[in-house]
Amino acid sequence: MRLVSAGGTYNVRASEMSSHLQDRQPKMVTCIVHFLDDSQQDFEVDKKAKSQVLLDKVFGHLELVEKDYFGLQFVDLSPAPDGMISHAHHPVGPYAMRWLDPLKTIKKQCRGPPYEFYFRVKFYVSDPSKLEEEYTRYHFFLQVKRDILEGRLVTPPSTAALLASFAIQSELGDYNPDEHKGNYISDYRFIPHQTEDFEKQVSELHKQHRGQTPADAEYHYLDKAKRLEMYGVDLHNARDQSNIDIQLGVTSVGLVVFQNNVKINTFPWAKIVKISFKRKQFFIQLRREMNDSVENLIGFNMVSYRSCKNLWKSCVEHHTFFRLYVPNPPSKKIFSMGSKFRYSGKTEFQTLEENKRRAKIERTFSRSPSKKFARRTVSGHTRDQIIQERNFIDGHRNLPKSQTFGGTPSTARPKSSNSVNHSFNRYESINNQKRATLPHDYKVGSNSRSSIHSSKSDE
Repeated sequence: MRLVSAGGTYNVRASEMSSHLQDRQPKMVTCIVHFLDDSQQDFEVDKKAKSQVLLDKVFGHLELVEKDYFGLQFVDLSPAPDGMISHAHHPVGPYAMRWLDPLKTIKKQCRGPPYEFYFRVKFYVSDPSKLEEEYTRYHFFLQVKRDILEGRLVTPPSTAALLASFAIQSELGDYNPDEHKGNYISDYRFIPHQTEDFEKQVSELHKQHRGQTPADAEYHYLDKAKRLEMYGVDLHNARDQSNIDIQLGVTSVGLVVFQNNVKINTFPWAKIVKISFKRKQFFIQLRREMNDSVENLIGFNMVSYRSCKNLWKSCVEHHTFFRLYVPNPPSKKIFSMGSKFRYSGKTEFQTLEENKRRAKIERTFSRSPSKKFARRTVSGHTRDQIIQERNFIDGHRNLPKSQTFGGTPSTARPKSSNSVNHSFNRYESINNQKRATLPHDYKVGSNSRSSIHSSKSDE
């Protein structure tokens, strides 16, 4: 028997309100992003949108292709219990820096408005030759140079001088005795507490780099910097079982323990079975060796629950990015205990595979001049010249980060059939002179990657 409705209802008011809400414009918030060349840009984002929307706008502004190595940081206005920055890329006193989670909304992660973010390298490539684009290497170069200047990347004096000489070669080109008179290195800052003896050493090393293009110099800079012990280390303050202050560093190869900036122990990912945390305690479960009768579990005391969870999340992200082919899918368990956080981006393997299939685009971009600390009383520059250079630098930083337009290559190079040819140019000094620079076709070795599945605890 079929039942037929004897009446009907239509809610006029509710339909009009629903239509009105759909037509209403979303509420936008302004996000200020500071870039590695000290420029900044405002972005308008829907207040309820996921943070991935902001990341996409930033990558689109930069026209960055190899974008998975980078992220956005913000200042956590909750004071760090130990008064230190656990993995900072910007000096902000007693506050900590946090990475923006692309799967959460902005308002749930940081206070605002205003919403302020810092574009930084999140995953440090182990070898610069893995980076296909000169433009990506340029951003890594800016990041490492900043790390050294702000004291996060500890560098021996001789290595610091060599790195600074590569940076000067990229900035000024070949040494010219007619142009580079006196202590011209003093116009730039490369290390904390820079001395005149250091600047003289940099000047002598600069003379040895004749013929290197900015791309060459930046590549050699990164190739030398990757050998530093604290290169690409995400440091977190902790205490060992004897209550001694140490630092736990998360890297592409595993966990490293430092004491007074000296490496005292290393736990490679291949030897780690599980990482977990409970309240303020962080645990590493190591693989049992043949002669071990009990589980090898090592614990560390963190300064707070929040810092402990941030260390655990950093381990999850670094292990997934550098060791797995693809990220593990989120758990479907309904009653699972603990944090459900998993890395949601692409892995390094996926990024490299995409780069192999992508047509190589040699595009033009402008390198921003470094901030100068000029001593003008000796060189005889006038006030008008200083104002002219300052105006040029300010205008230069407002240029688009990258432009992709056609041109003629500066020199003949063999091209693949799917390559797109463009020219590279570099703007120099206040005269807007251009010098052609060519990208390097560094090939990535086809090393086989073992399939390693390390379980991450949600305790």
